[in-house]
Amino acid sequence: MKRRLLIRGSRVQDIGYRMFLLTLASEHGLTGFQARNVGKDEVEAVYEGPDDSVRAFESDVRELAPGGAEVEDILFEDYDGPVMDIERFRSYFTTLQLGKMIEVGLGMLSNQEAMIQKLDAISRKQDETLNELSGLRADLRMALDERLSRLERDILLIKERLKIEQ
Repeated sequence: MKRRLLIRGSRVQDIGYRMFLLTLASEHGLTGFQARNVGKDEVEAVYEGPDDSVRAFESDVRELAPGGAEVEDILFEDYDGPVMDIERFRSYFTTLQLGKMIEVGLGMLSNQEAMIQKLDAISRKQDETLNELSGLRADLRMALDERLSRLERDILLIKERLKIEQ
């Protein structure tokens, strides 16, 4: 039995729906399967296998969905076109997904390099700020020492004029 499935919804792509469907198809012993994203809000699958396996697969598709999916409609219909062998599709799909992972990984490495450069700049700025603060502390210490010395001299002068013993 050959069938076609169309899943529509605001969130049915980029959440692993095709892999989810492939896994269900494998679990139900389907012999043929292929899936693709259509437009911005649809996933289409064609599949084949024994009648009872197809019906069990369709039942699970109605009941289950990957986390985060927002499904508005699921349509099933008979299909008479070609269907790729499920293992051939698995190999093809795995290659596609690995390609996406490589792109994401390269993007992450690029972002990481940019973050490292920003952190280096922040670290340099932090060192500059610490050096400035250290200089300010030395300046403050000198100013306070000077004021304290002046106060001590002034107190001595006041005591001398008032003839207070020291």
